[in-house]
Amino acid sequence: MAIKIPKLKSRYIPVSSLFDLEDNVQWWRKEDCDFYYPNVLINLLTTDREVLDKYGVDDDTFLLVDSGGFQVIRGECDLNWETSLLKQIELNATKIFAFDKPPVKRKSDYSNDFLTLPENEVREVIRENIDVAMKQSAYLREKYPESLKRYCYVAQGTTLDTIKYNITVLEEKIGMENYSHYFPGGITISIKAPEIMTYAMVATYIRKHFIDKGIYVHFLGIGSFYRQLMMVRNNITTYDSSNALNGASKWSIMNPVISKDTLGLSSTDFIFEQNFCICPTCLKNDYNQMIKDGKQTKIGRQFVKHNLWHMIHLCTFLNSLRKNIYTETVCECFKIPENVKDALDFMDRYDEGGFDFAYSKYSKYLKPDKSKQKGLF
Repeated sequence: MAIKIPKLKSRYIPVSSLFDLEDNVQWWRKEDCDFYYPNVLINLLTTDREVLDKYGVDDDTFLLVDSGGFQVIRGECDLNWETSLLKQIELNATKIFAFDKPPVKRKSDYSNDFLTLPENEVREVIRENIDVAMKQSAYLREKYPESLKRYCYVAQGTTLDTIKYNITVLEEKIGMENYSHYFPGGITISIKAPEIMTYAMVATYIRKHFIDKGIYVHFLGIGSFYRQLMMVRNNITTYDSSNALNGASKWSIMNPVISKDTLGLSSTDFIFEQNFCICPTCLKNDYNQMIKDGKQTKIGRQFVKHNLWHMIHLCTFLNSLRKNIYTETVCECFKIPENVKDALDFMDRYDEGGFDFAYSKYSKYLKPDKSKQKGLF
């Protein structure tokens, strides 16, 4: 019997940094990869078209760049809304981002540490970002109409209320029915929150206001399997950086081997037992030999490639699930902590009775996310 591969309404796209080549998985370099995903992440300030050509980043590459707003906040550059657009167009970015300044402030002129602004100031930043985004939209429509097709607004926040406020102001200024006229490329969401429930609520709220109206949505920085569950459930595409050294210590989605010592990469006694992983990375690597050769850093990179290969295939599996049995199936197949089950139940209640119906039960349960992802099964 033929197996039908589901249409991926939600995709997980790992993006790999163009720089620090020794420390990153290079998806776009076919000769260096066990499997090939042409997705690249670059800093808007530190590259140009010549550099991209040197590394073989062409028009077939999913090229993700930032707008430069964060660098402005850090005091590292003097980009403005026009120069940001022109640089993104020069680099032929797959998505052209509105010039978004994060709602934070530096602790001091000499610090790279940031503090979240008070609520009233956060709202001022959101209003300013939307005003600038509309100005950029008009500029692109007049001077670069083809690039306008890739242009999207960026909504940032740490709470559901800040994301809601973005939509409130957009409704006030342009009317949500006109959203795609100003931002044909869709919307990008960036949230930093300690609790998984916030991700579930924001994803569901965004689904209500964008996905269900046919507007493309993508979230930044969803590298956790638990958060990915929320995105797939709401048909949201995500992308995340695949820094290999971070991955070695933090991304414990699926340890590719069974070991006598749980994660003793620095121990000379750490011995990998026979593993049965079918991913292309594990099939070609001898982890025991790497340990003998003292290549712990290389092992970290292999772990990340293994993890992301499985993450992408898990996304295919999750897309195949009917929404009315999504929670039940996920909880049966994987180790799901109680707070993640609550987040999944929130989305089920949304389907049953709407956002307010779901929110009325779970708003008071918002609490820090203390679940540690040690394994899925």
